[in-house]
Amino acid sequence: MIERIIKNNIKILNPHLVMGYLESKNIYPTEDEAIVICNFLKENYNILLKDSSILFNLKGNIRDDIYNEVSKTILNLKNTYL
Repeated sequence: MIERIIKNNIKILNPHLVMGYLESKNIYPTEDEAIVICNFLKENYNILLKDSSILFNLKGNIRDDIYNEVSKTILNLKNTYL
């Protein structure tokens, strides 16, 4: 069910939503990093639901500290809801 909800709503995800959510978790990406994260999630959500190792493709495109926190956040969400 969660997968279907994500699939039906991923198109409305935007960098401002990503930035706002991450800032609510005390993670402060730049606007460019929020764009990269948003695009990554939109392009890879279906793979990410099955295989978390895809997160390594994000590494190097954003600062290491942001990557570490975003990865932890995504894995926590995945473990909680899937």
